[in-house]
Amino acid sequence: MNELLPTLGLAVLAALVYGLLSKVSPAFGLLFSLAAGVFVLVRLVLVLQGVVEGIAALAGQVDGQAFGCLLRCAGILLLTDYARTLCDEAGAESLAWCTSLAGRVLMLAAIWPLLEEVCGLIWELTG
Repeated sequence: MNELLPTLGLAVLAALVYGLLSKVSPAFGLLFSLAAGVFVLVRLVLVLQGVVEGIAALAGQVDGQAFGCLLRCAGILLLTDYARTLCDEAGAESLAWCTSLAGRVLMLAAIWPLLEEVCGLIWELTG
């Protein structure tokens, strides 16, 4: 959480500088934008290391199949959102909608074994 405000502040400041530079020299604006993007991603690597360590610790404490199912769903969610955003930015709104729908269906398929297990436990407790 300590990295949130400085990273977002850096991104906003870089966007403002990019806006000014791109009017004067588009080439320098592009280079500055790329450099700022790389710098923001490097800052995120430090945060990502903590997330990976937390996931590894959590994986040792819970059921492997259920945890793997949840990780697959998280991966599907992130990749689908990225693909949908790329389609939307390219101007292909209908393709973005289809990508979003495909991601939802794939997530439902990935989480289905976990849903069956939870429903089975509920039926055992109630019946």
